[in-house]
Amino acid sequence: MLKKLYYKYLRSMLIFSIVIVITYIILRNFAPNLVSANLPYLIVAFLVISAFTHYIIVKTDVERIEFKPDTSLSKDEQMKQLTAIERKFITRYMLTITIKLLGFLVLLVLYAYFNRADFFKFAINFLVLYFLYSFFEIVYLKKPVVGKSKS
Repeated sequence: MLKKLYYKYLRSMLIFSIVIVITYIILRNFAPNLVSANLPYLIVAFLVISAFTHYIIVKTDVERIEFKPDTSLSKDEQMKQLTAIERKFITRYMLTITIKLLGFLVLLVLYAYFNRADFFKFAINFLVLYFLYSFFEIVYLKKPVVGKSKS
């Protein structure tokens, strides 16, 4: 189930990224002062980092989806098991978001240090991409998993 969910996410993420690349090409041709020359590298960075962090999140989400209560345990013990899995999911999600945010902050600081002339456009493009990819990830994670298969 992990591979199936992850590949479905990757396919959706690639389609989403292709739409962003097409938008970049259109903007580069019609409004070149709005886009940084390094935007394609940012798109690749967001794609790779989002794919990696989503894999970590999906691993825990599969545990949550496939949870089957042990009928030999009391309801309280079953709830404790489920709560532990939910906490693990939330902890991993928050940890990946924090690490991703800190990594992107380092990227912005390094870019500002080495390329001050283009930094404003780069930072605006970065923020737009960050919000777009974050929105995509949240919407994708909030979608219910349809057709739970037994693997």
